[in-house]
This record gives sequence, structure tokens and C-alpha cells, in this order.
Amino acid sequence: MNHTFFDSDCIVVGSGPAGVSVAFALIESGVHVLMLDGANDADTTSRHSGEPWKRMLGSELEALLPEDGLSPKLRTPVSRQIVSNFQQACNVRGEGFVAIGAKERGGLSHIWGGLVCEYDAGDIEGWPLSIKDMRSSYGVVTNRIGVSGSTTDEMADFLGRSGTILPALPIGPSAVRLLERYRPGSQGPEFGLGLARNTILSVARDGRSACDLRKDCLWGCKRGAIYDARFDLKELKRNDYFRLLDDAHVVDLRRVRGGWEVSTKDGRSFAAPRIVIAAGTLGTAALLIQLLPNAPAELPLLSSPAMAMPILVPARLGYLPPEKGYSLAQLVYRLRYGYDGRDFVTGAVYEIEGLPASFFTARLPLSRRAGTEIFNFIAPALLVATGYFPGTQSDNKLRWQRNGNGISVVVRGGVKGDLSTNVDKVLRRLRKIWWRLGGLMLPGASLAQPGTDAHFGGLFPMGLHGAHGTDQFGELNVAPGVFVADGAALPTVSSKFVTLTIMANADRIGRHIARAHRAA
Repeated sequence: MNHTFFDSDCIVVGSGPAGVSVAFALIESGVHVLMLDGANDADTTSRHSGEPWKRMLGSELEALLPEDGLSPKLRTPVSRQIVSNFQQACNVRGEGFVAIGAKERGGLSHIWGGLVCEYDAGDIEGWPLSIKDMRSSYGVVTNRIGVSGSTTDEMADFLGRSGTILPALPIGPSAVRLLERYRPGSQGPEFGLGLARNTILSVARDGRSACDLRKDCLWGCKRGAIYDARFDLKELKRNDYFRLLDDAHVVDLRRVRGGWEVSTKDGRSFAAPRIVIAAGTLGTAALLIQLLPNAPAELPLLSSPAMAMPILVPARLGYLPPEKGYSLAQLVYRLRYGYDGRDFVTGAVYEIEGLPASFFTARLPLSRRAGTEIFNFIAPALLVATGYFPGTQSDNKLRWQRNGNGISVVVRGGVKGDLSTNVDKVLRRLRKIWWRLGGLMLPGASLAQPGTDAHFGGLFPMGLHGAHGTDQFGELNVAPGVFVADGAALPTVSSKFVTLTIMANADRIGRHIARAHRAA
């Protein structure tokens, strides 16, 4: 079928953080956008409603299952269902890897941790662009989604200064204890500590309420204080240049005269001169691999190996837990462990209020009953810290095969051989640092299963000249007019939290497409 007309100037596949970011950049320049989303509002709303106990524990009490290596956020019933639905719909599974994605309105944005950080020049070394090319887009995205934190402490430059940062929310008493005892540079030049930077509102804006510190962040913020791409979709739908189609699960792309046609699972087809794929790294892979001529049977997939460690603050023993708080990151830290510019760990420190007890008891070298009793006693004095290593420490392989009219994808998780040595080095150093700051790192620090981080990249990297590479704007080398705007286009993955960079890069790609549209 050769089209004599197009359904829109540009089709965007996916309604998550990358999809909405590229859509805003397009409609602001007068480009008509048709967004195709495999989900709908009704299904998403039903998952976040219902009786409180079902929302927190699940209808089959699945949140009480034994520890499975997932982060607290991914252990909630809603998160489990979203990831499971994605794996089934896209025929994606993991072997020794948590294959995280979302066939959901708003993508993964409403089950993520909300922690954000800008990449700097060192983080994008080797990319086909400069940090100047990203800065304005970082500012645009930061101003749109609402980010709170500090602009004056030691970590402010590390986290980035693009856009307006809202005042920080009050952190919990155990986190306060660590931060009060810290002085910049006191633990060596390789370490830094400061307030976390979260996409949570400390002041009301744009129809969203400020956080009221009720500690239920994991189960969905009813006030809209934590960013969710669905907020952006509401704003986009007010614009005449934007149209959103429900239940449009894209399964195929093919060339037509002057552009591309996409087909959905229910038999519909739509065409446009340009297509932007923002279906999440694994969802994008499942869709685009079939476009590659003589596609390799195996592609490297970058991720950030992650670890978790429980920390006891003895000075807080015997105190009652605080009545108010929030379960997003309280503090953020960095620690350099090697000589290469990218050899550093980025991590966050959380108060345990609002987190499931099983997340901690499973990491203690005790029986479940004994661990629970000890947990209840020490909970007011307990923190958990995470740590993320750069993508160079991962060794995941994405394999695919044809399956009828589509493909099936398997990701085999792995890490580089020197990771265990680097983990030991980092843990030894952190154990000393936390102790000097008034914290005792308890036994039970562990490396999470690959994929748990959900910081994916490297499948269709910008600047790669091969068949699965893209240019500096994410345009697929072998398919001009098809753009990759999510994590799949990132050439490298730093240890920093990657979502803000994905959104800023999507904004940058959208502005490039808008310029090309005007020129045409």
C-alpha cells in the first residue's frame, strides 16, 4: 500500500517520559503528532484504585512473597502487574535478568523512584554531541516535570543546575544525622554527599498538589506530587496539534512512499513521514530489530549493576519513628573507585519508613522470624543505601528470534569479571565512611539481579556506524525517517540516574525533527 496522504506529520510510539518529551518539542513548533499507546486510561486507573489493602498487598498477597531481588518499588502489586503485562505483550523475557518495561499509559514513570541527575561532559564522552547540546533540554524538562532538592550543597553541581529546582522537602531524622556530621571533603575528594534531587513537588503547581509527607509514595501518590508522564499527556491533549490513540499496540513498521507505515496488533495502520520510537529500551528493541538487514542474533545491552546495603544509626535507637515523611531518596552520594573518569558509583540513601520490612529482613543473616523481630526494634534507626555502577560493568546480551509474524526477545544477564572486586572495594570504603558519619553498615549488603536497575541503553547507540546504530539525533542508519528517542539510543550508561537524560535527549531529538519538518 502506497500512501497518498499521511495520518500525521509525525507518529510517536509510546506514552512514557521519552514519548511525551519528544511530543512537546514537536507540537510547540507546529508539528502535528499522533501518539500511539498500547494501553488506555481506564486500565491504568483500575490498577491504582480499589481497596487500600489490595493496592498495598495485592489481591493474592503477592507483596508478601519472599524476597526476590527486586527493589521495593518493583515489589508492589501494581509494579509487578505492569512489568508482567509488558513481558507477555512484547514477548520479552529474561534469563538471569529482570526484563523491565511497561505497556502502560505513561510508561514506567508511575512505578519509578523519581530520582534524577544530569549527565556531564565526562558522562557523554564519545557521544556524537556535546554537553552544550543537552543543557537547554535538561532545563526544559526539569522546569516541566517539577524537581526538588538543594542547589547549595556539595552535590548540586554533580546533580546538575539546569532549570529551576524547587525547595527540598524535609528529610528523615536518621538521614539528618548522617548529613549533619558530614563536611565537604572530609571523607576524601573521591566522596560526596548531599540532598537527593527528586521529581516530587514541595510546592503546588500546574494542578498538582505538594507532597504532604504521608509516606505512601510506593503505592502511587494520590496528590500528584510525584511526576508521572500521565500529567504531561493531559497537557498535550489540550493542544490541537496532538492526538492520542488508545490500545494501539504497534507490532510492525514498513516503508511506504515518502515515509513509514506502522501496524497495530488489532489490525489498524497509520502512516507519517517520520516515526519516533519511544517504547522503552526493551519494547523498542522488540519493534525495531526486525528492520535491521542481516540483524545480528545478539546485541549488547547496557545496564547499571546495582547493590543495596542496610545502615544502622545507633544514635537513633529507642526513638519512635517519625509521623511524617516520604519514601523517595533522602540523600545522594558519589564515590570514585578507579582511575578512569567513569569509574564511580552513584547511590542514594532512604529512610525505611514506607518501605516493606521484607526488603531488609531478607538481607540479614537470620531466620525470617528473628529478622522481623530485630527489624521492628531497630526500624527507627535504620536506613538503606543503594549504589549503581556504570554500564561498562554490565555484560548483558539481548538475543532474538523470529516467532510467526513477530519476534521473541531473551535478555541474558551478566556482569564483567572485575565487578565483584570493585563491589568489595566500594563496600569497604563505604563501611568506613558511614561509620565516621554515625552509621553502622550491617551485614547483608548484596548485588541485585541484572536488570533490577532499569537503567538500560546501548542497543541502537547514537554515533555507531553499523546496522543497529543511529546518528546524533537517534535516526536509525538503515531506516531514514525512523528515530529512537528512549534509552536504547544512549551510547553509554553512566552510574548516574538516567531518566532525566533520556527525557532531555528526547526533547533534543524532537526539536531536530521539528527543524527538519519546517525545512521540508
